[in-house]
Amino acid sequence: MTNYDPYDDDAHRAEARQLAVRDRAEHRLRLLLARRPPVFARPGELRPDVQQWIDGYLAGNRGSLILIGTIGSGKSWTLWKSAETLVRAGWTGSFELAPAYEVKAATDWPVDTAQVRKWRNAALFAIDELGAQRVNDWDADALSALIDARWQHQRPTLIASNETALKDILGARAASRLADGATIARFTDNDRRRSS
Repeated sequence: MTNYDPYDDDAHRAEARQLAVRDRAEHRLRLLLARRPPVFARPGELRPDVQQWIDGYLAGNRGSLILIGTIGSGKSWTLWKSAETLVRAGWTGSFELAPAYEVKAATDWPVDTAQVRKWRNAALFAIDELGAQRVNDWDADALSALIDARWQHQRPTLIASNETALKDILGARAASRLADGATIARFTDNDRRRSS
């Protein structure tokens, strides 16, 4: 038997708040998982260096996360799994993930200012496959401005790339801002998509 008191309004409000928080968290997780492409839905554990970045981010660190490595080594999966891990931990910020070709399309003339603003203001913004698309001067300037704005407001940017020299893609200024306090995780596994 519980100590249920029908007249304890404070306890009822506290219980209702707890239920609402749990329902919102479950709703956020469902929305994130619905956006995640099925190919990245496989279960698994995050690498310790990425988990350490997540723990630091939840504790208030605002350095970016840069995933560098070979094709098919799990970088894209790691971006999605990182977002899932954050939401499961109760994080309530906004997460946006875009493949490099979508970033290129949105920042090309005419610029999709609404989309760029959404990426600029997201608590976390991830660019997948940076360097897979040819980057011209216009693209580099647009990416630099986006990274700079995020850096100024201490909003980490997550990058997944097969390229090791991000300075050559982004320019020295953007690469410096991106590297400020960043965790760099190097992926050296073989292409998981190839059969052995």
